[in-house]
Amino acid sequence: MKFFLVLFTAIVFYTGVNAQDSFTISGTVKNEKGELLQAATVFIAGTEKATATNDHGSFKFTGLSGGTYQLIVNMLGYTPTKQNIILTNKSETVDITLSLKTIVLNDVVIGNKSAREKQIKTFEKYFLGQTINSGYCKILNPEIIEFSTSKSLLKATTPDFLIIENSRLGYRIKYLLKSFQYDYGKDVTNYDGDYIFEKLTGTPKQQSEWEKNRKEAYQGSLMHYLRSLYARKTRQEGFLVYKILSQFFPLVIETIPIPADQLVRHSDSTLMTFKFKMRFYILYDKKAAAKPDKYNGEPNFVLNNLDATGSIFMTDAKVDSRGSYTDYKELLIQGFWGEKRVGDQLPFEYDPDKP
Repeated sequence: MKFFLVLFTAIVFYTGVNAQDSFTISGTVKNEKGELLQAATVFIAGTEKATATNDHGSFKFTGLSGGTYQLIVNMLGYTPTKQNIILTNKSETVDITLSLKTIVLNDVVIGNKSAREKQIKTFEKYFLGQTINSGYCKILNPEIIEFSTSKSLLKATTPDFLIIENSRLGYRIKYLLKSFQYDYGKDVTNYDGDYIFEKLTGTPKQQSEWEKNRKEAYQGSLMHYLRSLYARKTRQEGFLVYKILSQFFPLVIETIPIPADQLVRHSDSTLMTFKFKMRFYILYDKKAAAKPDKYNGEPNFVLNNLDATGSIFMTDAKVDSRGSYTDYKELLIQGFWGEKRVGDQLPFEYDPDKP
């Protein structure tokens, strides 16, 4: 089956930073009348960092490293708000105003129980994914999913957090789903939303198994690639990067891999930017990456099918050392990474070198 994914979701990542770089993000939340809002949920997308505003409408996150963060505020009856914040050399204070949610009447599908069960199965397949990890995911509150259809499209939204328990990676995910769309005819999935993680509690044996599974999920992932790219260690970490010269399959690809320093530049001490907005073929193969390049006299080669761990990747977003990037709608992935949906995601705080 042809597998294509344009990913409109907030995926945020982590690596170590200098210990001296520690900032805060703080602020207040008000409504349009200027009234302070208590008990609004405030979180940093893709992380384990979440809090609620106090009786003064205030919140605060401490101990943050330099980089780009997506701050989300959600409260019942109001439209969720996202604000991108870049921390470079100082802490940030933000004032956020929530607007009352407008009730939009969608063409909600009303049918028998079996029809809804089929929609939920389709949603789980293309939202959670079809990997080993996603197979251990369970949506705890599927009743809040609102489905609608249009021609060959299945659409879904949720009015509140979708609660997902991943018993293989040891996380509970709260996903604020803005939109989901699956095209049956084109086999294309788009989804957009923001989420937070909570670690599950378990026995020492379970904790050990979760750590093992998390490390497996991390190896070769987009998170792994972006971190290694920032550190200029893509080759050492097992990634080979090739320029794609054609628009369609079969792909015409340059024979010699591109070094990391030819792909990106650092715009400041915190962020890196891509030098080109074009598609690249990323192959995760530690054995091949450890061998010297061999030029066979042909500048290009033809790729009829993607390798099992091969991905097509394009973005011109700014990326920090943690793999967090500034504009999630500027990311396109296809292939191996495209198969990794919500069921394979790890939180911002994850570090494979720490238990």
